[in-house]
Amino acid sequence: MICPRCEQDYVVEARIKANGRLIYICPECDATWLSNTEISSGKFQDYGTYMESIGLSQLWDELEVVKRI
Repeated sequence: MICPRCEQDYVVEARIKANGRLIYICPECDATWLSNTEISSGKFQDYGTYMESIGLSQLWDELEVVKRI
């Protein structure tokens, strides 16, 4: 699925290594969704802001990409 925010890259499913949570993120613009049913241009969070809110760094090293959706 092409990112509905930037329309520049595909959204990927990724696992946060520290807690195992799945998120959906655009590698181009870092738009992040917590559920694949919420993916839309108006319902995203910024990856860095989300990771900071759960006490983790904003680096992509925190993630394991599972698949492109």
